[in-house]
Amino acid sequence: MEFSKLNSSRHKVTQFDGRKVSVDEVKAILAAATLAPSAHNIQPWHFAIVDSAEKRAALSTAMHAKNAVQHESAGATVVVYSDTDLPERVRDMVKIGADFLPLDHKEDLLIKLPGMFEKFSEQQLSDYLALNTGLVSQNIVLAANDAGLKTNIILGFDKAKVKEVLAIENRFRPELIITMGYSDDAGHASYRLPVADITDVL
Repeated sequence: MEFSKLNSSRHKVTQFDGRKVSVDEVKAILAAATLAPSAHNIQPWHFAIVDSAEKRAALSTAMHAKNAVQHESAGATVVVYSDTDLPERVRDMVKIGADFLPLDHKEDLLIKLPGMFEKFSEQQLSDYLALNTGLVSQNIVLAANDAGLKTNIILGFDKAKVKEVLAIENRFRPELIITMGYSDDAGHASYRLPVADITDVL
């Protein structure tokens, strides 16, 4: 699908018909989505595909009521996490990319970046992670749209409860939840501020 059509046809949909989206299909969407840009190419994101009946039910208990209903009818639900241990993420990047990262780039990653991240204030860390998870999340909903799926991004949930019920490694912080699936509801375009009103040309 050409980008203009892909982008303009993506709309929020909260009612799904219950047809399952397979784990492999979701993984393919995530593979496409993780081509998103990220600061320093650190890719500080992590995903949980909530697939089992047990975990899907548990996740419902951490969501606001309407969001839980939406999740229960979705064909798949993905929790998008940020990786709060950025120095460790750097080491992961070097380990995974050992065969193709240039030596000078490895040294740059291992020496400069951990020191920079360790000096981050809590606010700087949150800002950095929010930027990066936002970029990949946008790609997820676009990739899902390209695969013929409807999506919605959910912020109304208890982060501490999600951490408890899904029990993903503690360094990962849940940022948002994306429901996806099949639906006869095509959604509708929402009002967008005119570019002229939100842009300065200097």
